[in-house]
Amino acid sequence: MLNGKLTTYSGMTTKIRAMKKRLISEAQYNEIANISTVSDLINYLQMFPSYAGVLANIDAASAHRGEVEGKMTFSTYYDFSKIFHFAGNSQKRYLEFYFMKYEIATLKACMRNIMDSRNDTIPVLVDKHFKRHSKLNIDKLINSLTIEEFIENLSGSVYEKVIKKIYEFENPILFDYEMSLDLFFFNYIWNNQDKFIPKGEKKYFQNSFGAQVDLLNILWIYRCKKYYTVSDSQIYSFLIPIYYNLDRSNIKALVEAENDYLFFELINNCYYGRNYGFDYTQSMESQFGGILNSIYMNDFKDAPYSLASINAYFHLKNLEVAKVVTAMECIRYGYSPEVITQYINQKKGVL
Repeated sequence: MLNGKLTTYSGMTTKIRAMKKRLISEAQYNEIANISTVSDLINYLQMFPSYAGVLANIDAASAHRGEVEGKMTFSTYYDFSKIFHFAGNSQKRYLEFYFMKYEIATLKACMRNIMDSRNDTIPVLVDKHFKRHSKLNIDKLINSLTIEEFIENLSGSVYEKVIKKIYEFENPILFDYEMSLDLFFFNYIWNNQDKFIPKGEKKYFQNSFGAQVDLLNILWIYRCKKYYTVSDSQIYSFLIPIYYNLDRSNIKALVEAENDYLFFELINNCYYGRNYGFDYTQSMESQFGGILNSIYMNDFKDAPYSLASINAYFHLKNLEVAKVVTAMECIRYGYSPEVITQYINQKKGVL
């Protein structure tokens, strides 16, 4: 069995290992923390092959966060394209899971540009490989001027009904559309695992994807209760209806917790608190990111010649983008190198 895995994954895993070596190092993050302007940061990033192309035509002086983040996300997709090239048929089926993420990110960018009255335009991925791979007519979607036209240009796709349903709401906002796409993605992937996942490797998908869903639900419940005035029924409507290491009773108890003390106690007593610990004085998002990091890295260590290698690489790449965007915002606000380093280090995973 192991020899079969070695044969199936050897070329792709070798490529992934080489790409991992080109990710930003700890020493380079220290250099980033000592950069004083966003322009200098963009110039610094252009020295990295993975960012040189996507940031080549950006106006460093006026670039806003959405533009830079969008461009950097393109580099993640280009890494996807490289891995896809080295993948066998079963790995390519699994990579469709990641491709769907890029499609949805593209749809969100298109809708933001339609619905946002600001002049800041979110960049949209129009790579030739993306166009060949996607069944969507990206050019038509990018050029849609209204949501009605956007829905028309989604005709026949798996996303058409999702967007049309929200459009029929009374005065839907961008958040409604984006949330519906996210919920659709998680449900579609979870309910169609057999279409994507190579035989015998389901646990490496479920370990990370299932935990991500659990942790996102906890985080969303907390934010709803802490920062918004919403009913319990509204909170439930925002949650991903998938249960992995949490069951319905865990979710119900969290939604109904009367104060932070009880909420944090429930986290400590649930699967994630018992196995990874939870410190209520520290950032919840940072701790949950750390949990996901542990899962990705442990799975990769356990099975380097499996889809765990794909998961681990994209986790690290997404984390790199998140750290750089965080550093950019810190630099924009004039934070000291010590504070920037602190913020960078708080990023341990992307939910």
